[in-house]
Amino acid sequence: MHLHGVAAPRERDGEGTRGNNGYMKVYSSWRPYTGTLPYRGTSAGGGYSTVEDLLTFANALEAHKVLDVHYTELLTTGKVDTPGGGKYAYGFGEQLRGGVRCFGHGGGAPGMNGDLEICPQSHYTVVVLANMDPPAAQRIADFIENRLPER
Repeated sequence: MHLHGVAAPRERDGEGTRGNNGYMKVYSSWRPYTGTLPYRGTSAGGGYSTVEDLLTFANALEAHKVLDVHYTELLTTGKVDTPGGGKYAYGFGEQLRGGVRCFGHGGGAPGMNGDLEICPQSHYTVVVLANMDPPAAQRIADFIENRLPER
């Protein structure tokens, strides 16, 4: 499994960060989020990735290249009920979408937002990254997932 810089720390230079900047809403205008960035990822987030790398990870997880079948099921199967009707597993949320089991994880902070949803039975994986405040990526992911045909 080759990844292209998952969770690689972003470097700061005198002008802010290198790469694409995100934007957060401050009152009624959009502002760069560079002042809110950590120097590197933490246990609460702050990792950097690409859609391609998240898809590579999802495919490897489903193919049991990350964990064997037993531990993949243990990791991704919900254990605690959530207010939205799904369940929370070990780092993954699990829910039924049109009767199809899906699991994933998403999150964000000012100026950054992402969502990964894996639906093994229907063979769909949805990855959305946004350089805007939450729930930008979640809204797009929900829009896509609610329109996927059942397989």
